[in-house]
Amino acid sequence: MSLLMDFKTIQKHISRKDYLFSEHADEERTKDNITAQDVEEVLLSGSVIEERLDDPRGESRLVAGKTVLGKTIHVVIGIRFSKPVIVTVYIPEVMKWNRGIMRKRKA
Repeated sequence: MSLLMDFKTIQKHISRKDYLFSEHADEERTKDNITAQDVEEVLLSGSVIEERLDDPRGESRLVAGKTVLGKTIHVVIGIRFSKPVIVTVYIPEVMKWNRGIMRKRKA
């Protein structure tokens, strides 16, 4: 069961380093050469581009943003145990996303 948490509150948790990484997110982060600092930068300065607040698995948000070095990253963040949890993180594929923030339509 998850509790609804607005994005500003999630960002406060991130700034205090009061969040968790799922095992999957940690594997994906490592595979794509994304640091925990990169993830924090995106969550603190990026934008929510999709919300799934009534998902039976728990609320989640897809956040897109750029790191200080200009790398575009997507972060899916959910809530578990009253804490933000990084569910997955990845570099969006150019073939699927316009500027990393809008899904391309299927032809």
